[in-house]
Amino acid sequence: MKTTAAKIVSLVMMLSLLFTLSACSDLFSTTDYPTVDKLKQAIELNTNPAGKTVNVTVQSTIPDAAQGFIIQEGGFNFCLPSDPGVVPGDKIKLKITGCTRQTDAYYVTCQKA
Repeated sequence: MKTTAAKIVSLVMMLSLLFTLSACSDLFSTTDYPTVDKLKQAIELNTNPAGKTVNVTVQSTIPDAAQGFIIQEGGFNFCLPSDPGVVPGDKIKLKITGCTRQTDAYYVTCQKA
C-alpha cells in the first residue's frame, strides 16, 4: 500500500514540476529583440537585424497585402510569406530576413520562428 501511495505522490510531483516549467518556458527562450522598441533602437543605430529574432504583439493584420501576410505593431509591418494563424493580441516570435524604412513605417520581411 505504501509503495502505491509513494508512486502516486511522485507522479503528481513530477507532473506539477512539468507544468511549472512549461509555464515558464518564455523565461528560457532567447530572443535578440524582446520588444519592437528594442528592434527600432537597433535599426536607428544602423544595426542590421537580418538573421535575428523579435517578439511581436499583434495589433492588426493585413492578410492579402502585396507583400504577403502583414502583422502590424507600432509603426512596423512584419511581412510573412503565408498566414501564421494569429489574431490581434497574440504574441509571436519572428525571424527577420530583411528590413526597409519607407516614410514613417518599417517593412520587415520575416518568417515565424
